[in-house]
Amino acid sequence: MSKTLTPTKARDLAIRLASARPDEALSVARGIEAPWFRCQALSHVARHWPDERYSRLLEEAILAADCQEDIFNRVAVSAWPIRAYLERGNGPPAKELLIKYVAASGAIENMGSRSEALFSIFQASKPFDTGLWRPVFWALVAAAEPALSWRQLRNLRDAVAMVASDHDELVHQVFEKLSEPKNLSTVRRYLGQHTMQQPRSYF
Repeated sequence: MSKTLTPTKARDLAIRLASARPDEALSVARGIEAPWFRCQALSHVARHWPDERYSRLLEEAILAADCQEDIFNRVAVSAWPIRAYLERGNGPPAKELLIKYVAASGAIENMGSRSEALFSIFQASKPFDTGLWRPVFWALVAAAEPALSWRQLRNLRDAVAMVASDHDELVHQVFEKLSEPKNLSTVRRYLGQHTMQQPRSYF
Protein backbone atom coordinates (compact mmCIF):
# COMPACT_ATOMS: atom_id res chain seq x y z
CA MET A 1 0.00 0.00 0.00
CA SER A 2 2.70 2.49 1.01
CA LYS A 3 4.48 2.00 -2.34
CA THR A 4 1.78 4.15 -3.98
CA LEU A 5 2.07 6.93 -1.40
CA THR A 6 4.67 9.59 -0.79
CA PRO A 7 6.85 8.89 2.27
CA THR A 8 5.07 11.65 4.19
CA LYS A 9 1.60 10.32 3.42
CA ALA A 10 2.65 6.75 4.16
CA ARG A 11 4.02 7.83 7.53
CA ASP A 12 0.82 9.71 8.30
CA LEU A 13 -1.22 6.65 7.32
CA ALA A 14 0.82 4.43 9.63
CA ILE A 15 0.26 6.93 12.43
CA ARG A 16 -3.50 6.91 11.89
CA LEU A 17 -3.60 3.11 11.89
CA ALA A 18 -1.20 2.55 14.79
CA SER A 19 -3.74 2.44 17.62
CA ALA A 20 -6.62 0.53 16.06
CA ARG A 21 -4.95 -1.59 13.36
CA PRO A 22 -1.33 -2.10 14.44
CA ASP A 23 -0.54 -4.97 12.05
CA GLU A 24 -1.64 -2.93 9.06
CA ALA A 25 0.21 0.11 10.39
CA LEU A 26 3.39 -1.95 10.68
CA SER A 27 3.06 -3.17 7.10
CA VAL A 28 2.72 0.41 5.89
CA ALA A 29 5.64 1.61 8.01
CA ARG A 30 7.97 -1.12 6.82
CA GLY A 31 7.15 -0.30 3.21
CA ILE A 32 8.39 3.29 3.45
CA GLU A 33 11.62 3.59 1.52
CA ALA A 34 12.77 6.94 2.94
CA PRO A 35 14.62 6.12 6.20
CA TRP A 36 13.60 9.33 8.04
CA PHE A 37 9.90 8.68 7.57
CA ARG A 38 10.26 4.93 8.12
CA CYS A 39 11.93 5.63 11.46
CA GLN A 40 9.14 7.98 12.51
CA ALA A 41 6.41 5.58 11.36
CA LEU A 42 7.95 2.56 13.08
CA SER A 43 8.32 4.58 16.27
CA HIS A 44 4.64 5.49 16.20
CA VAL A 45 3.66 1.89 15.62
CA ALA A 46 5.93 0.72 18.44
CA ARG A 47 4.56 3.35 20.80
CA HIS A 48 1.07 1.85 20.41
CA TRP A 49 2.01 -1.81 19.88
CA PRO A 50 -0.11 -4.06 22.12
CA ASP A 51 2.66 -6.20 23.59
CA GLU A 52 6.36 -6.32 24.44
CA ARG A 53 7.39 -6.84 20.83
CA TYR A 54 7.34 -3.06 20.54
CA SER A 55 11.04 -3.12 21.45
CA ARG A 56 11.93 -5.01 18.28
CA LEU A 57 10.08 -2.40 16.25
CA LEU A 58 12.10 0.35 17.89
CA GLU A 59 15.27 -1.52 16.99
CA GLU A 60 14.03 -1.41 13.39
CA ALA A 61 13.40 2.31 13.75
CA ILE A 62 16.97 2.88 14.94
CA LEU A 63 18.32 0.85 12.03
CA ALA A 64 16.33 3.09 9.70
CA ALA A 65 17.74 6.20 11.36
CA ASP A 66 21.30 4.93 11.19
CA CYS A 67 21.20 3.96 7.53
CA GLN A 68 21.08 7.64 6.59
CA GLU A 69 24.34 9.14 5.37
CA ASP A 70 23.70 12.56 6.88
CA ILE A 71 24.69 12.59 10.55
CA PHE A 72 22.22 15.41 11.25
CA ASN A 73 19.37 13.23 10.02
CA ARG A 74 20.54 10.29 12.12
CA VAL A 75 20.67 12.31 15.32
CA ALA A 76 17.53 14.40 14.78
CA VAL A 77 15.17 11.57 13.86
CA SER A 78 16.40 9.41 16.73
CA ALA A 79 14.17 11.58 18.92
CA TRP A 80 11.17 9.47 17.89
CA PRO A 81 12.42 6.04 19.00
CA ILE A 82 13.98 7.61 22.10
CA ARG A 83 10.64 9.15 23.05
CA ALA A 84 8.80 5.92 22.28
CA TYR A 85 11.05 3.96 24.63
CA LEU A 86 10.47 6.53 27.36
CA GLU A 87 6.71 6.63 26.93
CA ARG A 88 6.70 2.82 27.14
CA GLY A 89 8.52 3.10 30.46
CA ASN A 90 11.76 1.61 29.17
CA GLY A 91 14.48 4.04 30.20
CA PRO A 92 17.75 2.06 29.77
CA PRO A 93 17.73 1.78 25.95
CA ALA A 94 16.62 5.40 25.70
CA LYS A 95 19.57 6.45 27.84
CA GLU A 96 21.98 4.44 25.66
CA LEU A 97 20.60 6.11 22.56
CA LEU A 98 20.88 9.57 24.10
CA ILE A 99 24.53 8.95 24.96
CA LYS A 100 25.16 7.59 21.47
CA TYR A 101 23.57 10.47 19.61
CA VAL A 102 24.93 13.25 21.80
CA ALA A 103 28.39 11.89 20.98
CA ALA A 104 27.49 11.60 17.30
CA SER A 105 26.26 15.20 17.19
CA GLY A 106 29.84 16.40 17.53
CA ALA A 107 30.41 15.34 13.93
CA ILE A 108 27.74 17.76 12.65
CA GLU A 109 29.90 20.57 11.33
CA ASN A 110 27.17 23.15 10.78
CA MET A 111 26.57 24.64 14.22
CA GLY A 112 22.96 25.52 13.50
CA SER A 113 22.25 21.96 12.45
CA ARG A 114 24.11 20.55 15.45
CA SER A 115 21.99 22.68 17.76
CA GLU A 116 18.81 21.65 15.94
CA ALA A 117 19.59 17.93 16.22
CA LEU A 118 20.40 18.21 19.91
CA PHE A 119 17.26 20.24 20.56
CA SER A 120 15.23 17.45 18.99
CA ILE A 121 16.54 14.76 21.34
CA PHE A 122 16.47 17.17 24.28
CA GLN A 123 12.74 17.72 23.80
CA ALA A 124 12.22 13.97 23.46
CA SER A 125 13.81 13.34 26.85
CA LYS A 126 12.92 16.49 28.83
CA PRO A 127 9.60 15.29 30.36
CA PHE A 128 11.38 12.35 31.95
CA ASP A 129 14.18 11.75 34.46
CA THR A 130 16.66 14.59 34.88
CA GLY A 131 19.57 12.20 34.51
CA LEU A 132 18.42 11.43 30.97
CA TRP A 133 18.14 14.94 29.58
CA ARG A 134 20.74 16.86 31.58
CA PRO A 135 23.73 15.71 29.43
CA VAL A 136 21.75 16.60 26.30
CA PHE A 137 20.96 20.01 27.72
CA TRP A 138 24.62 20.79 28.37
CA ALA A 139 25.58 19.58 24.90
CA LEU A 140 22.95 21.95 23.52
CA VAL A 141 24.33 24.83 25.57
CA ALA A 142 27.85 24.04 24.31
CA ALA A 143 26.53 24.01 20.74
CA ALA A 144 25.28 27.59 21.13
CA GLU A 145 28.78 29.03 20.71
CA PRO A 146 30.38 30.14 18.54
CA ALA A 147 27.05 31.62 17.50
CA LEU A 148 26.84 31.28 13.73
CA SER A 149 23.12 30.65 13.16
CA TRP A 150 19.84 32.04 14.41
CA ARG A 151 18.79 28.47 15.16
CA GLN A 152 21.43 28.19 17.88
CA LEU A 153 20.05 31.17 19.76
CA ARG A 154 16.44 30.08 19.36
CA ASN A 155 17.15 26.54 20.58
CA LEU A 156 19.25 27.76 23.49
CA ARG A 157 16.59 30.26 24.51
CA ASP A 158 13.76 27.73 24.33
CA ALA A 159 15.71 24.97 26.08
CA VAL A 160 16.58 27.27 28.97
CA ALA A 161 12.93 28.31 29.21
CA MET A 162 11.97 24.62 29.44
CA VAL A 163 14.18 24.04 32.48
CA ALA A 164 13.74 27.39 34.22
CA SER A 165 10.55 26.60 36.11
CA ASP A 166 11.84 23.55 37.97
CA HIS A 167 15.64 23.73 37.65
CA ASP A 168 16.58 27.30 38.41
CA GLU A 169 20.10 26.25 39.42
CA LEU A 170 20.79 25.09 35.85
CA VAL A 171 19.84 28.51 34.51
CA HIS A 172 22.49 30.15 36.66
CA GLN A 173 25.05 27.63 35.45
CA VAL A 174 24.09 28.36 31.84
CA PHE A 175 24.98 32.02 32.27
CA GLU A 176 28.34 30.99 33.69
CA LYS A 177 29.07 28.88 30.61
CA LEU A 178 28.02 31.39 27.95
CA SER A 179 30.33 34.14 26.77
CA GLU A 180 28.75 35.77 23.71
CA PRO A 181 26.82 38.94 24.66
CA LYS A 182 23.98 38.25 22.23
CA ASN A 183 23.30 34.87 23.79
CA LEU A 184 23.43 36.25 27.32
CA SER A 185 21.23 39.27 26.68
CA THR A 186 18.62 37.38 24.65
CA VAL A 187 18.21 34.58 27.18
CA ARG A 188 18.05 37.01 30.10
CA ARG A 189 15.44 39.12 28.33
CA TYR A 190 13.39 36.07 27.40
CA LEU A 191 13.39 34.75 30.96
CA GLY A 192 12.67 38.25 32.26
CA GLN A 193 9.38 38.11 30.38
CA HIS A 194 8.58 34.95 32.39
CA THR A 195 8.18 33.03 29.17
CA MET A 196 8.14 29.29 29.80
CA GLN A 197 8.21 26.59 27.18
CA GLN A 198 7.02 23.01 27.02
CA PRO A 199 8.71 20.33 24.89
CA ARG A 200 6.89 19.29 21.77
CA SER A 201 4.81 16.13 21.74
CA TYR A 202 5.94 13.26 19.55
CA PHE A 203 2.97 10.91 19.62
